[in-house]
Amino acid sequence: MNAQTRAAQGSHNTARLFPNPNISLNAREIRRLRGLVPPPPPPIPKDWAPIDAANDRVAANKKTKKPYKYKRPKNLDEKGKYVLSETINCGAVRPISSVRFTPSGRHLALGSADAIGRFCQRKNGKWEVVLLFDEHEEGINDIQFSKDEHYAITCSDDKTVRLWDVRTGKQHRKFVGHQDYVFACSVHPTSTLFCSGSFDETIKLWDPRCPEAVREIKAHAEPITGVQFSPGDGSVIASGSYDGLTRLWDTASGSCLVTIYAEQAGLPAKQAPVSGLRYSPNGSYLLVSTHDTFMRLWRVDTQPVRASRFFEGCRSLRYNCNNGFHAPKNREAPVVVAGQEDGCLMIFDMNTGKLAHEVQAHRSPVLGMDNHPRNSMFVSCSMDKDNLARVWRYESHFSGREGDPDRRPAPIVQAPADDGFVVPPVRQSYASPTAGAMDVG
Repeated sequence: MNAQTRAAQGSHNTARLFPNPNISLNAREIRRLRGLVPPPPPPIPKDWAPIDAANDRVAANKKTKKPYKYKRPKNLDEKGKYVLSETINCGAVRPISSVRFTPSGRHLALGSADAIGRFCQRKNGKWEVVLLFDEHEEGINDIQFSKDEHYAITCSDDKTVRLWDVRTGKQHRKFVGHQDYVFACSVHPTSTLFCSGSFDETIKLWDPRCPEAVREIKAHAEPITGVQFSPGDGSVIASGSYDGLTRLWDTASGSCLVTIYAEQAGLPAKQAPVSGLRYSPNGSYLLVSTHDTFMRLWRVDTQPVRASRFFEGCRSLRYNCNNGFHAPKNREAPVVVAGQEDGCLMIFDMNTGKLAHEVQAHRSPVLGMDNHPRNSMFVSCSMDKDNLARVWRYESHFSGREGDPDRRPAPIVQAPADDGFVVPPVRQSYASPTAGAMDVG
């Protein structure tokens, strides 16, 4: 009996997935949604000339480069620093490509190029693997959790999306429909829906109770590198692609709401492919990274969408290095963490847009990072041959006089007892205590 047959027989169990949904789709509603054809996205301007991303990457590979030697930048913020808290050896035989904390921060998932997902739990003061998601046939690109932490979604190079029970490690269902690598996925914050973005240039919306896609959106003209539901109500899907465009889609109708061009920020980078994107926790901002030296923070809850911050100096021209937000408790303002192709982590101040820290975290391109929802730490992974993930903790300096070496680590908040995977109240804001600080959460 193959995996698809087992998934079909287990379909009666999927009716209770993602408890307490605000949206419940019956068979009639699913047929109605399939019959609706979303309007096409707005046409690309005549002066738009997207580069051929594939040929450009091939040309970049042929260029000979000198070995990179790390030089610590000068004049950085010395009020604190990031130190290595833990090294996670999960037993992967190929590089780790994705890392993700659960919403409560009690568990951690690692997706690897060896086609196995590993679910880790804190035991004896360190992260230990307790479950394996091992039904994929090729490498895992992304992993996401439901809000109640009962289920996980993974997407892979085998062109499938899969649903897992995190308490047993068993696969509930395999979703087939994409024609190319599935690179990113996202879970709706309030309903049973989740979405996936693929190299076949489409976004598909799925419901756990239906083996076929509820909706397909022909979103871009190049491979899609990032998709995410807007936090809160999930009414908008953000997508980014190698065609250099970032688009916002209406979840209900599948219509394009906004198309964001890089030159709208006033910078000459309209041809740069989008390598990744992430919403701020409050849903007001969208952080977009591109294959040039910039990251752009867009204010997406206003009309029109406008550029809010620029982060310059990134070194991500070939690989899709991940980025995200981080809010240390002992720091006045939240930061943006960006992985680089040389293995560094660049940490930018949200209020000023300037580089505050730079850490030589790995030796190879950083592929993933995720912020812990409760403590002042985050986890990163890379293409290093040692196949390790690393946890970084922020330590602030408390000194009565300049040069005082006294340091005090940020407080560690203990996770609540495991009482049936009940999610505790999550911190609602990343607001800075300083006047005029940018509120991103």
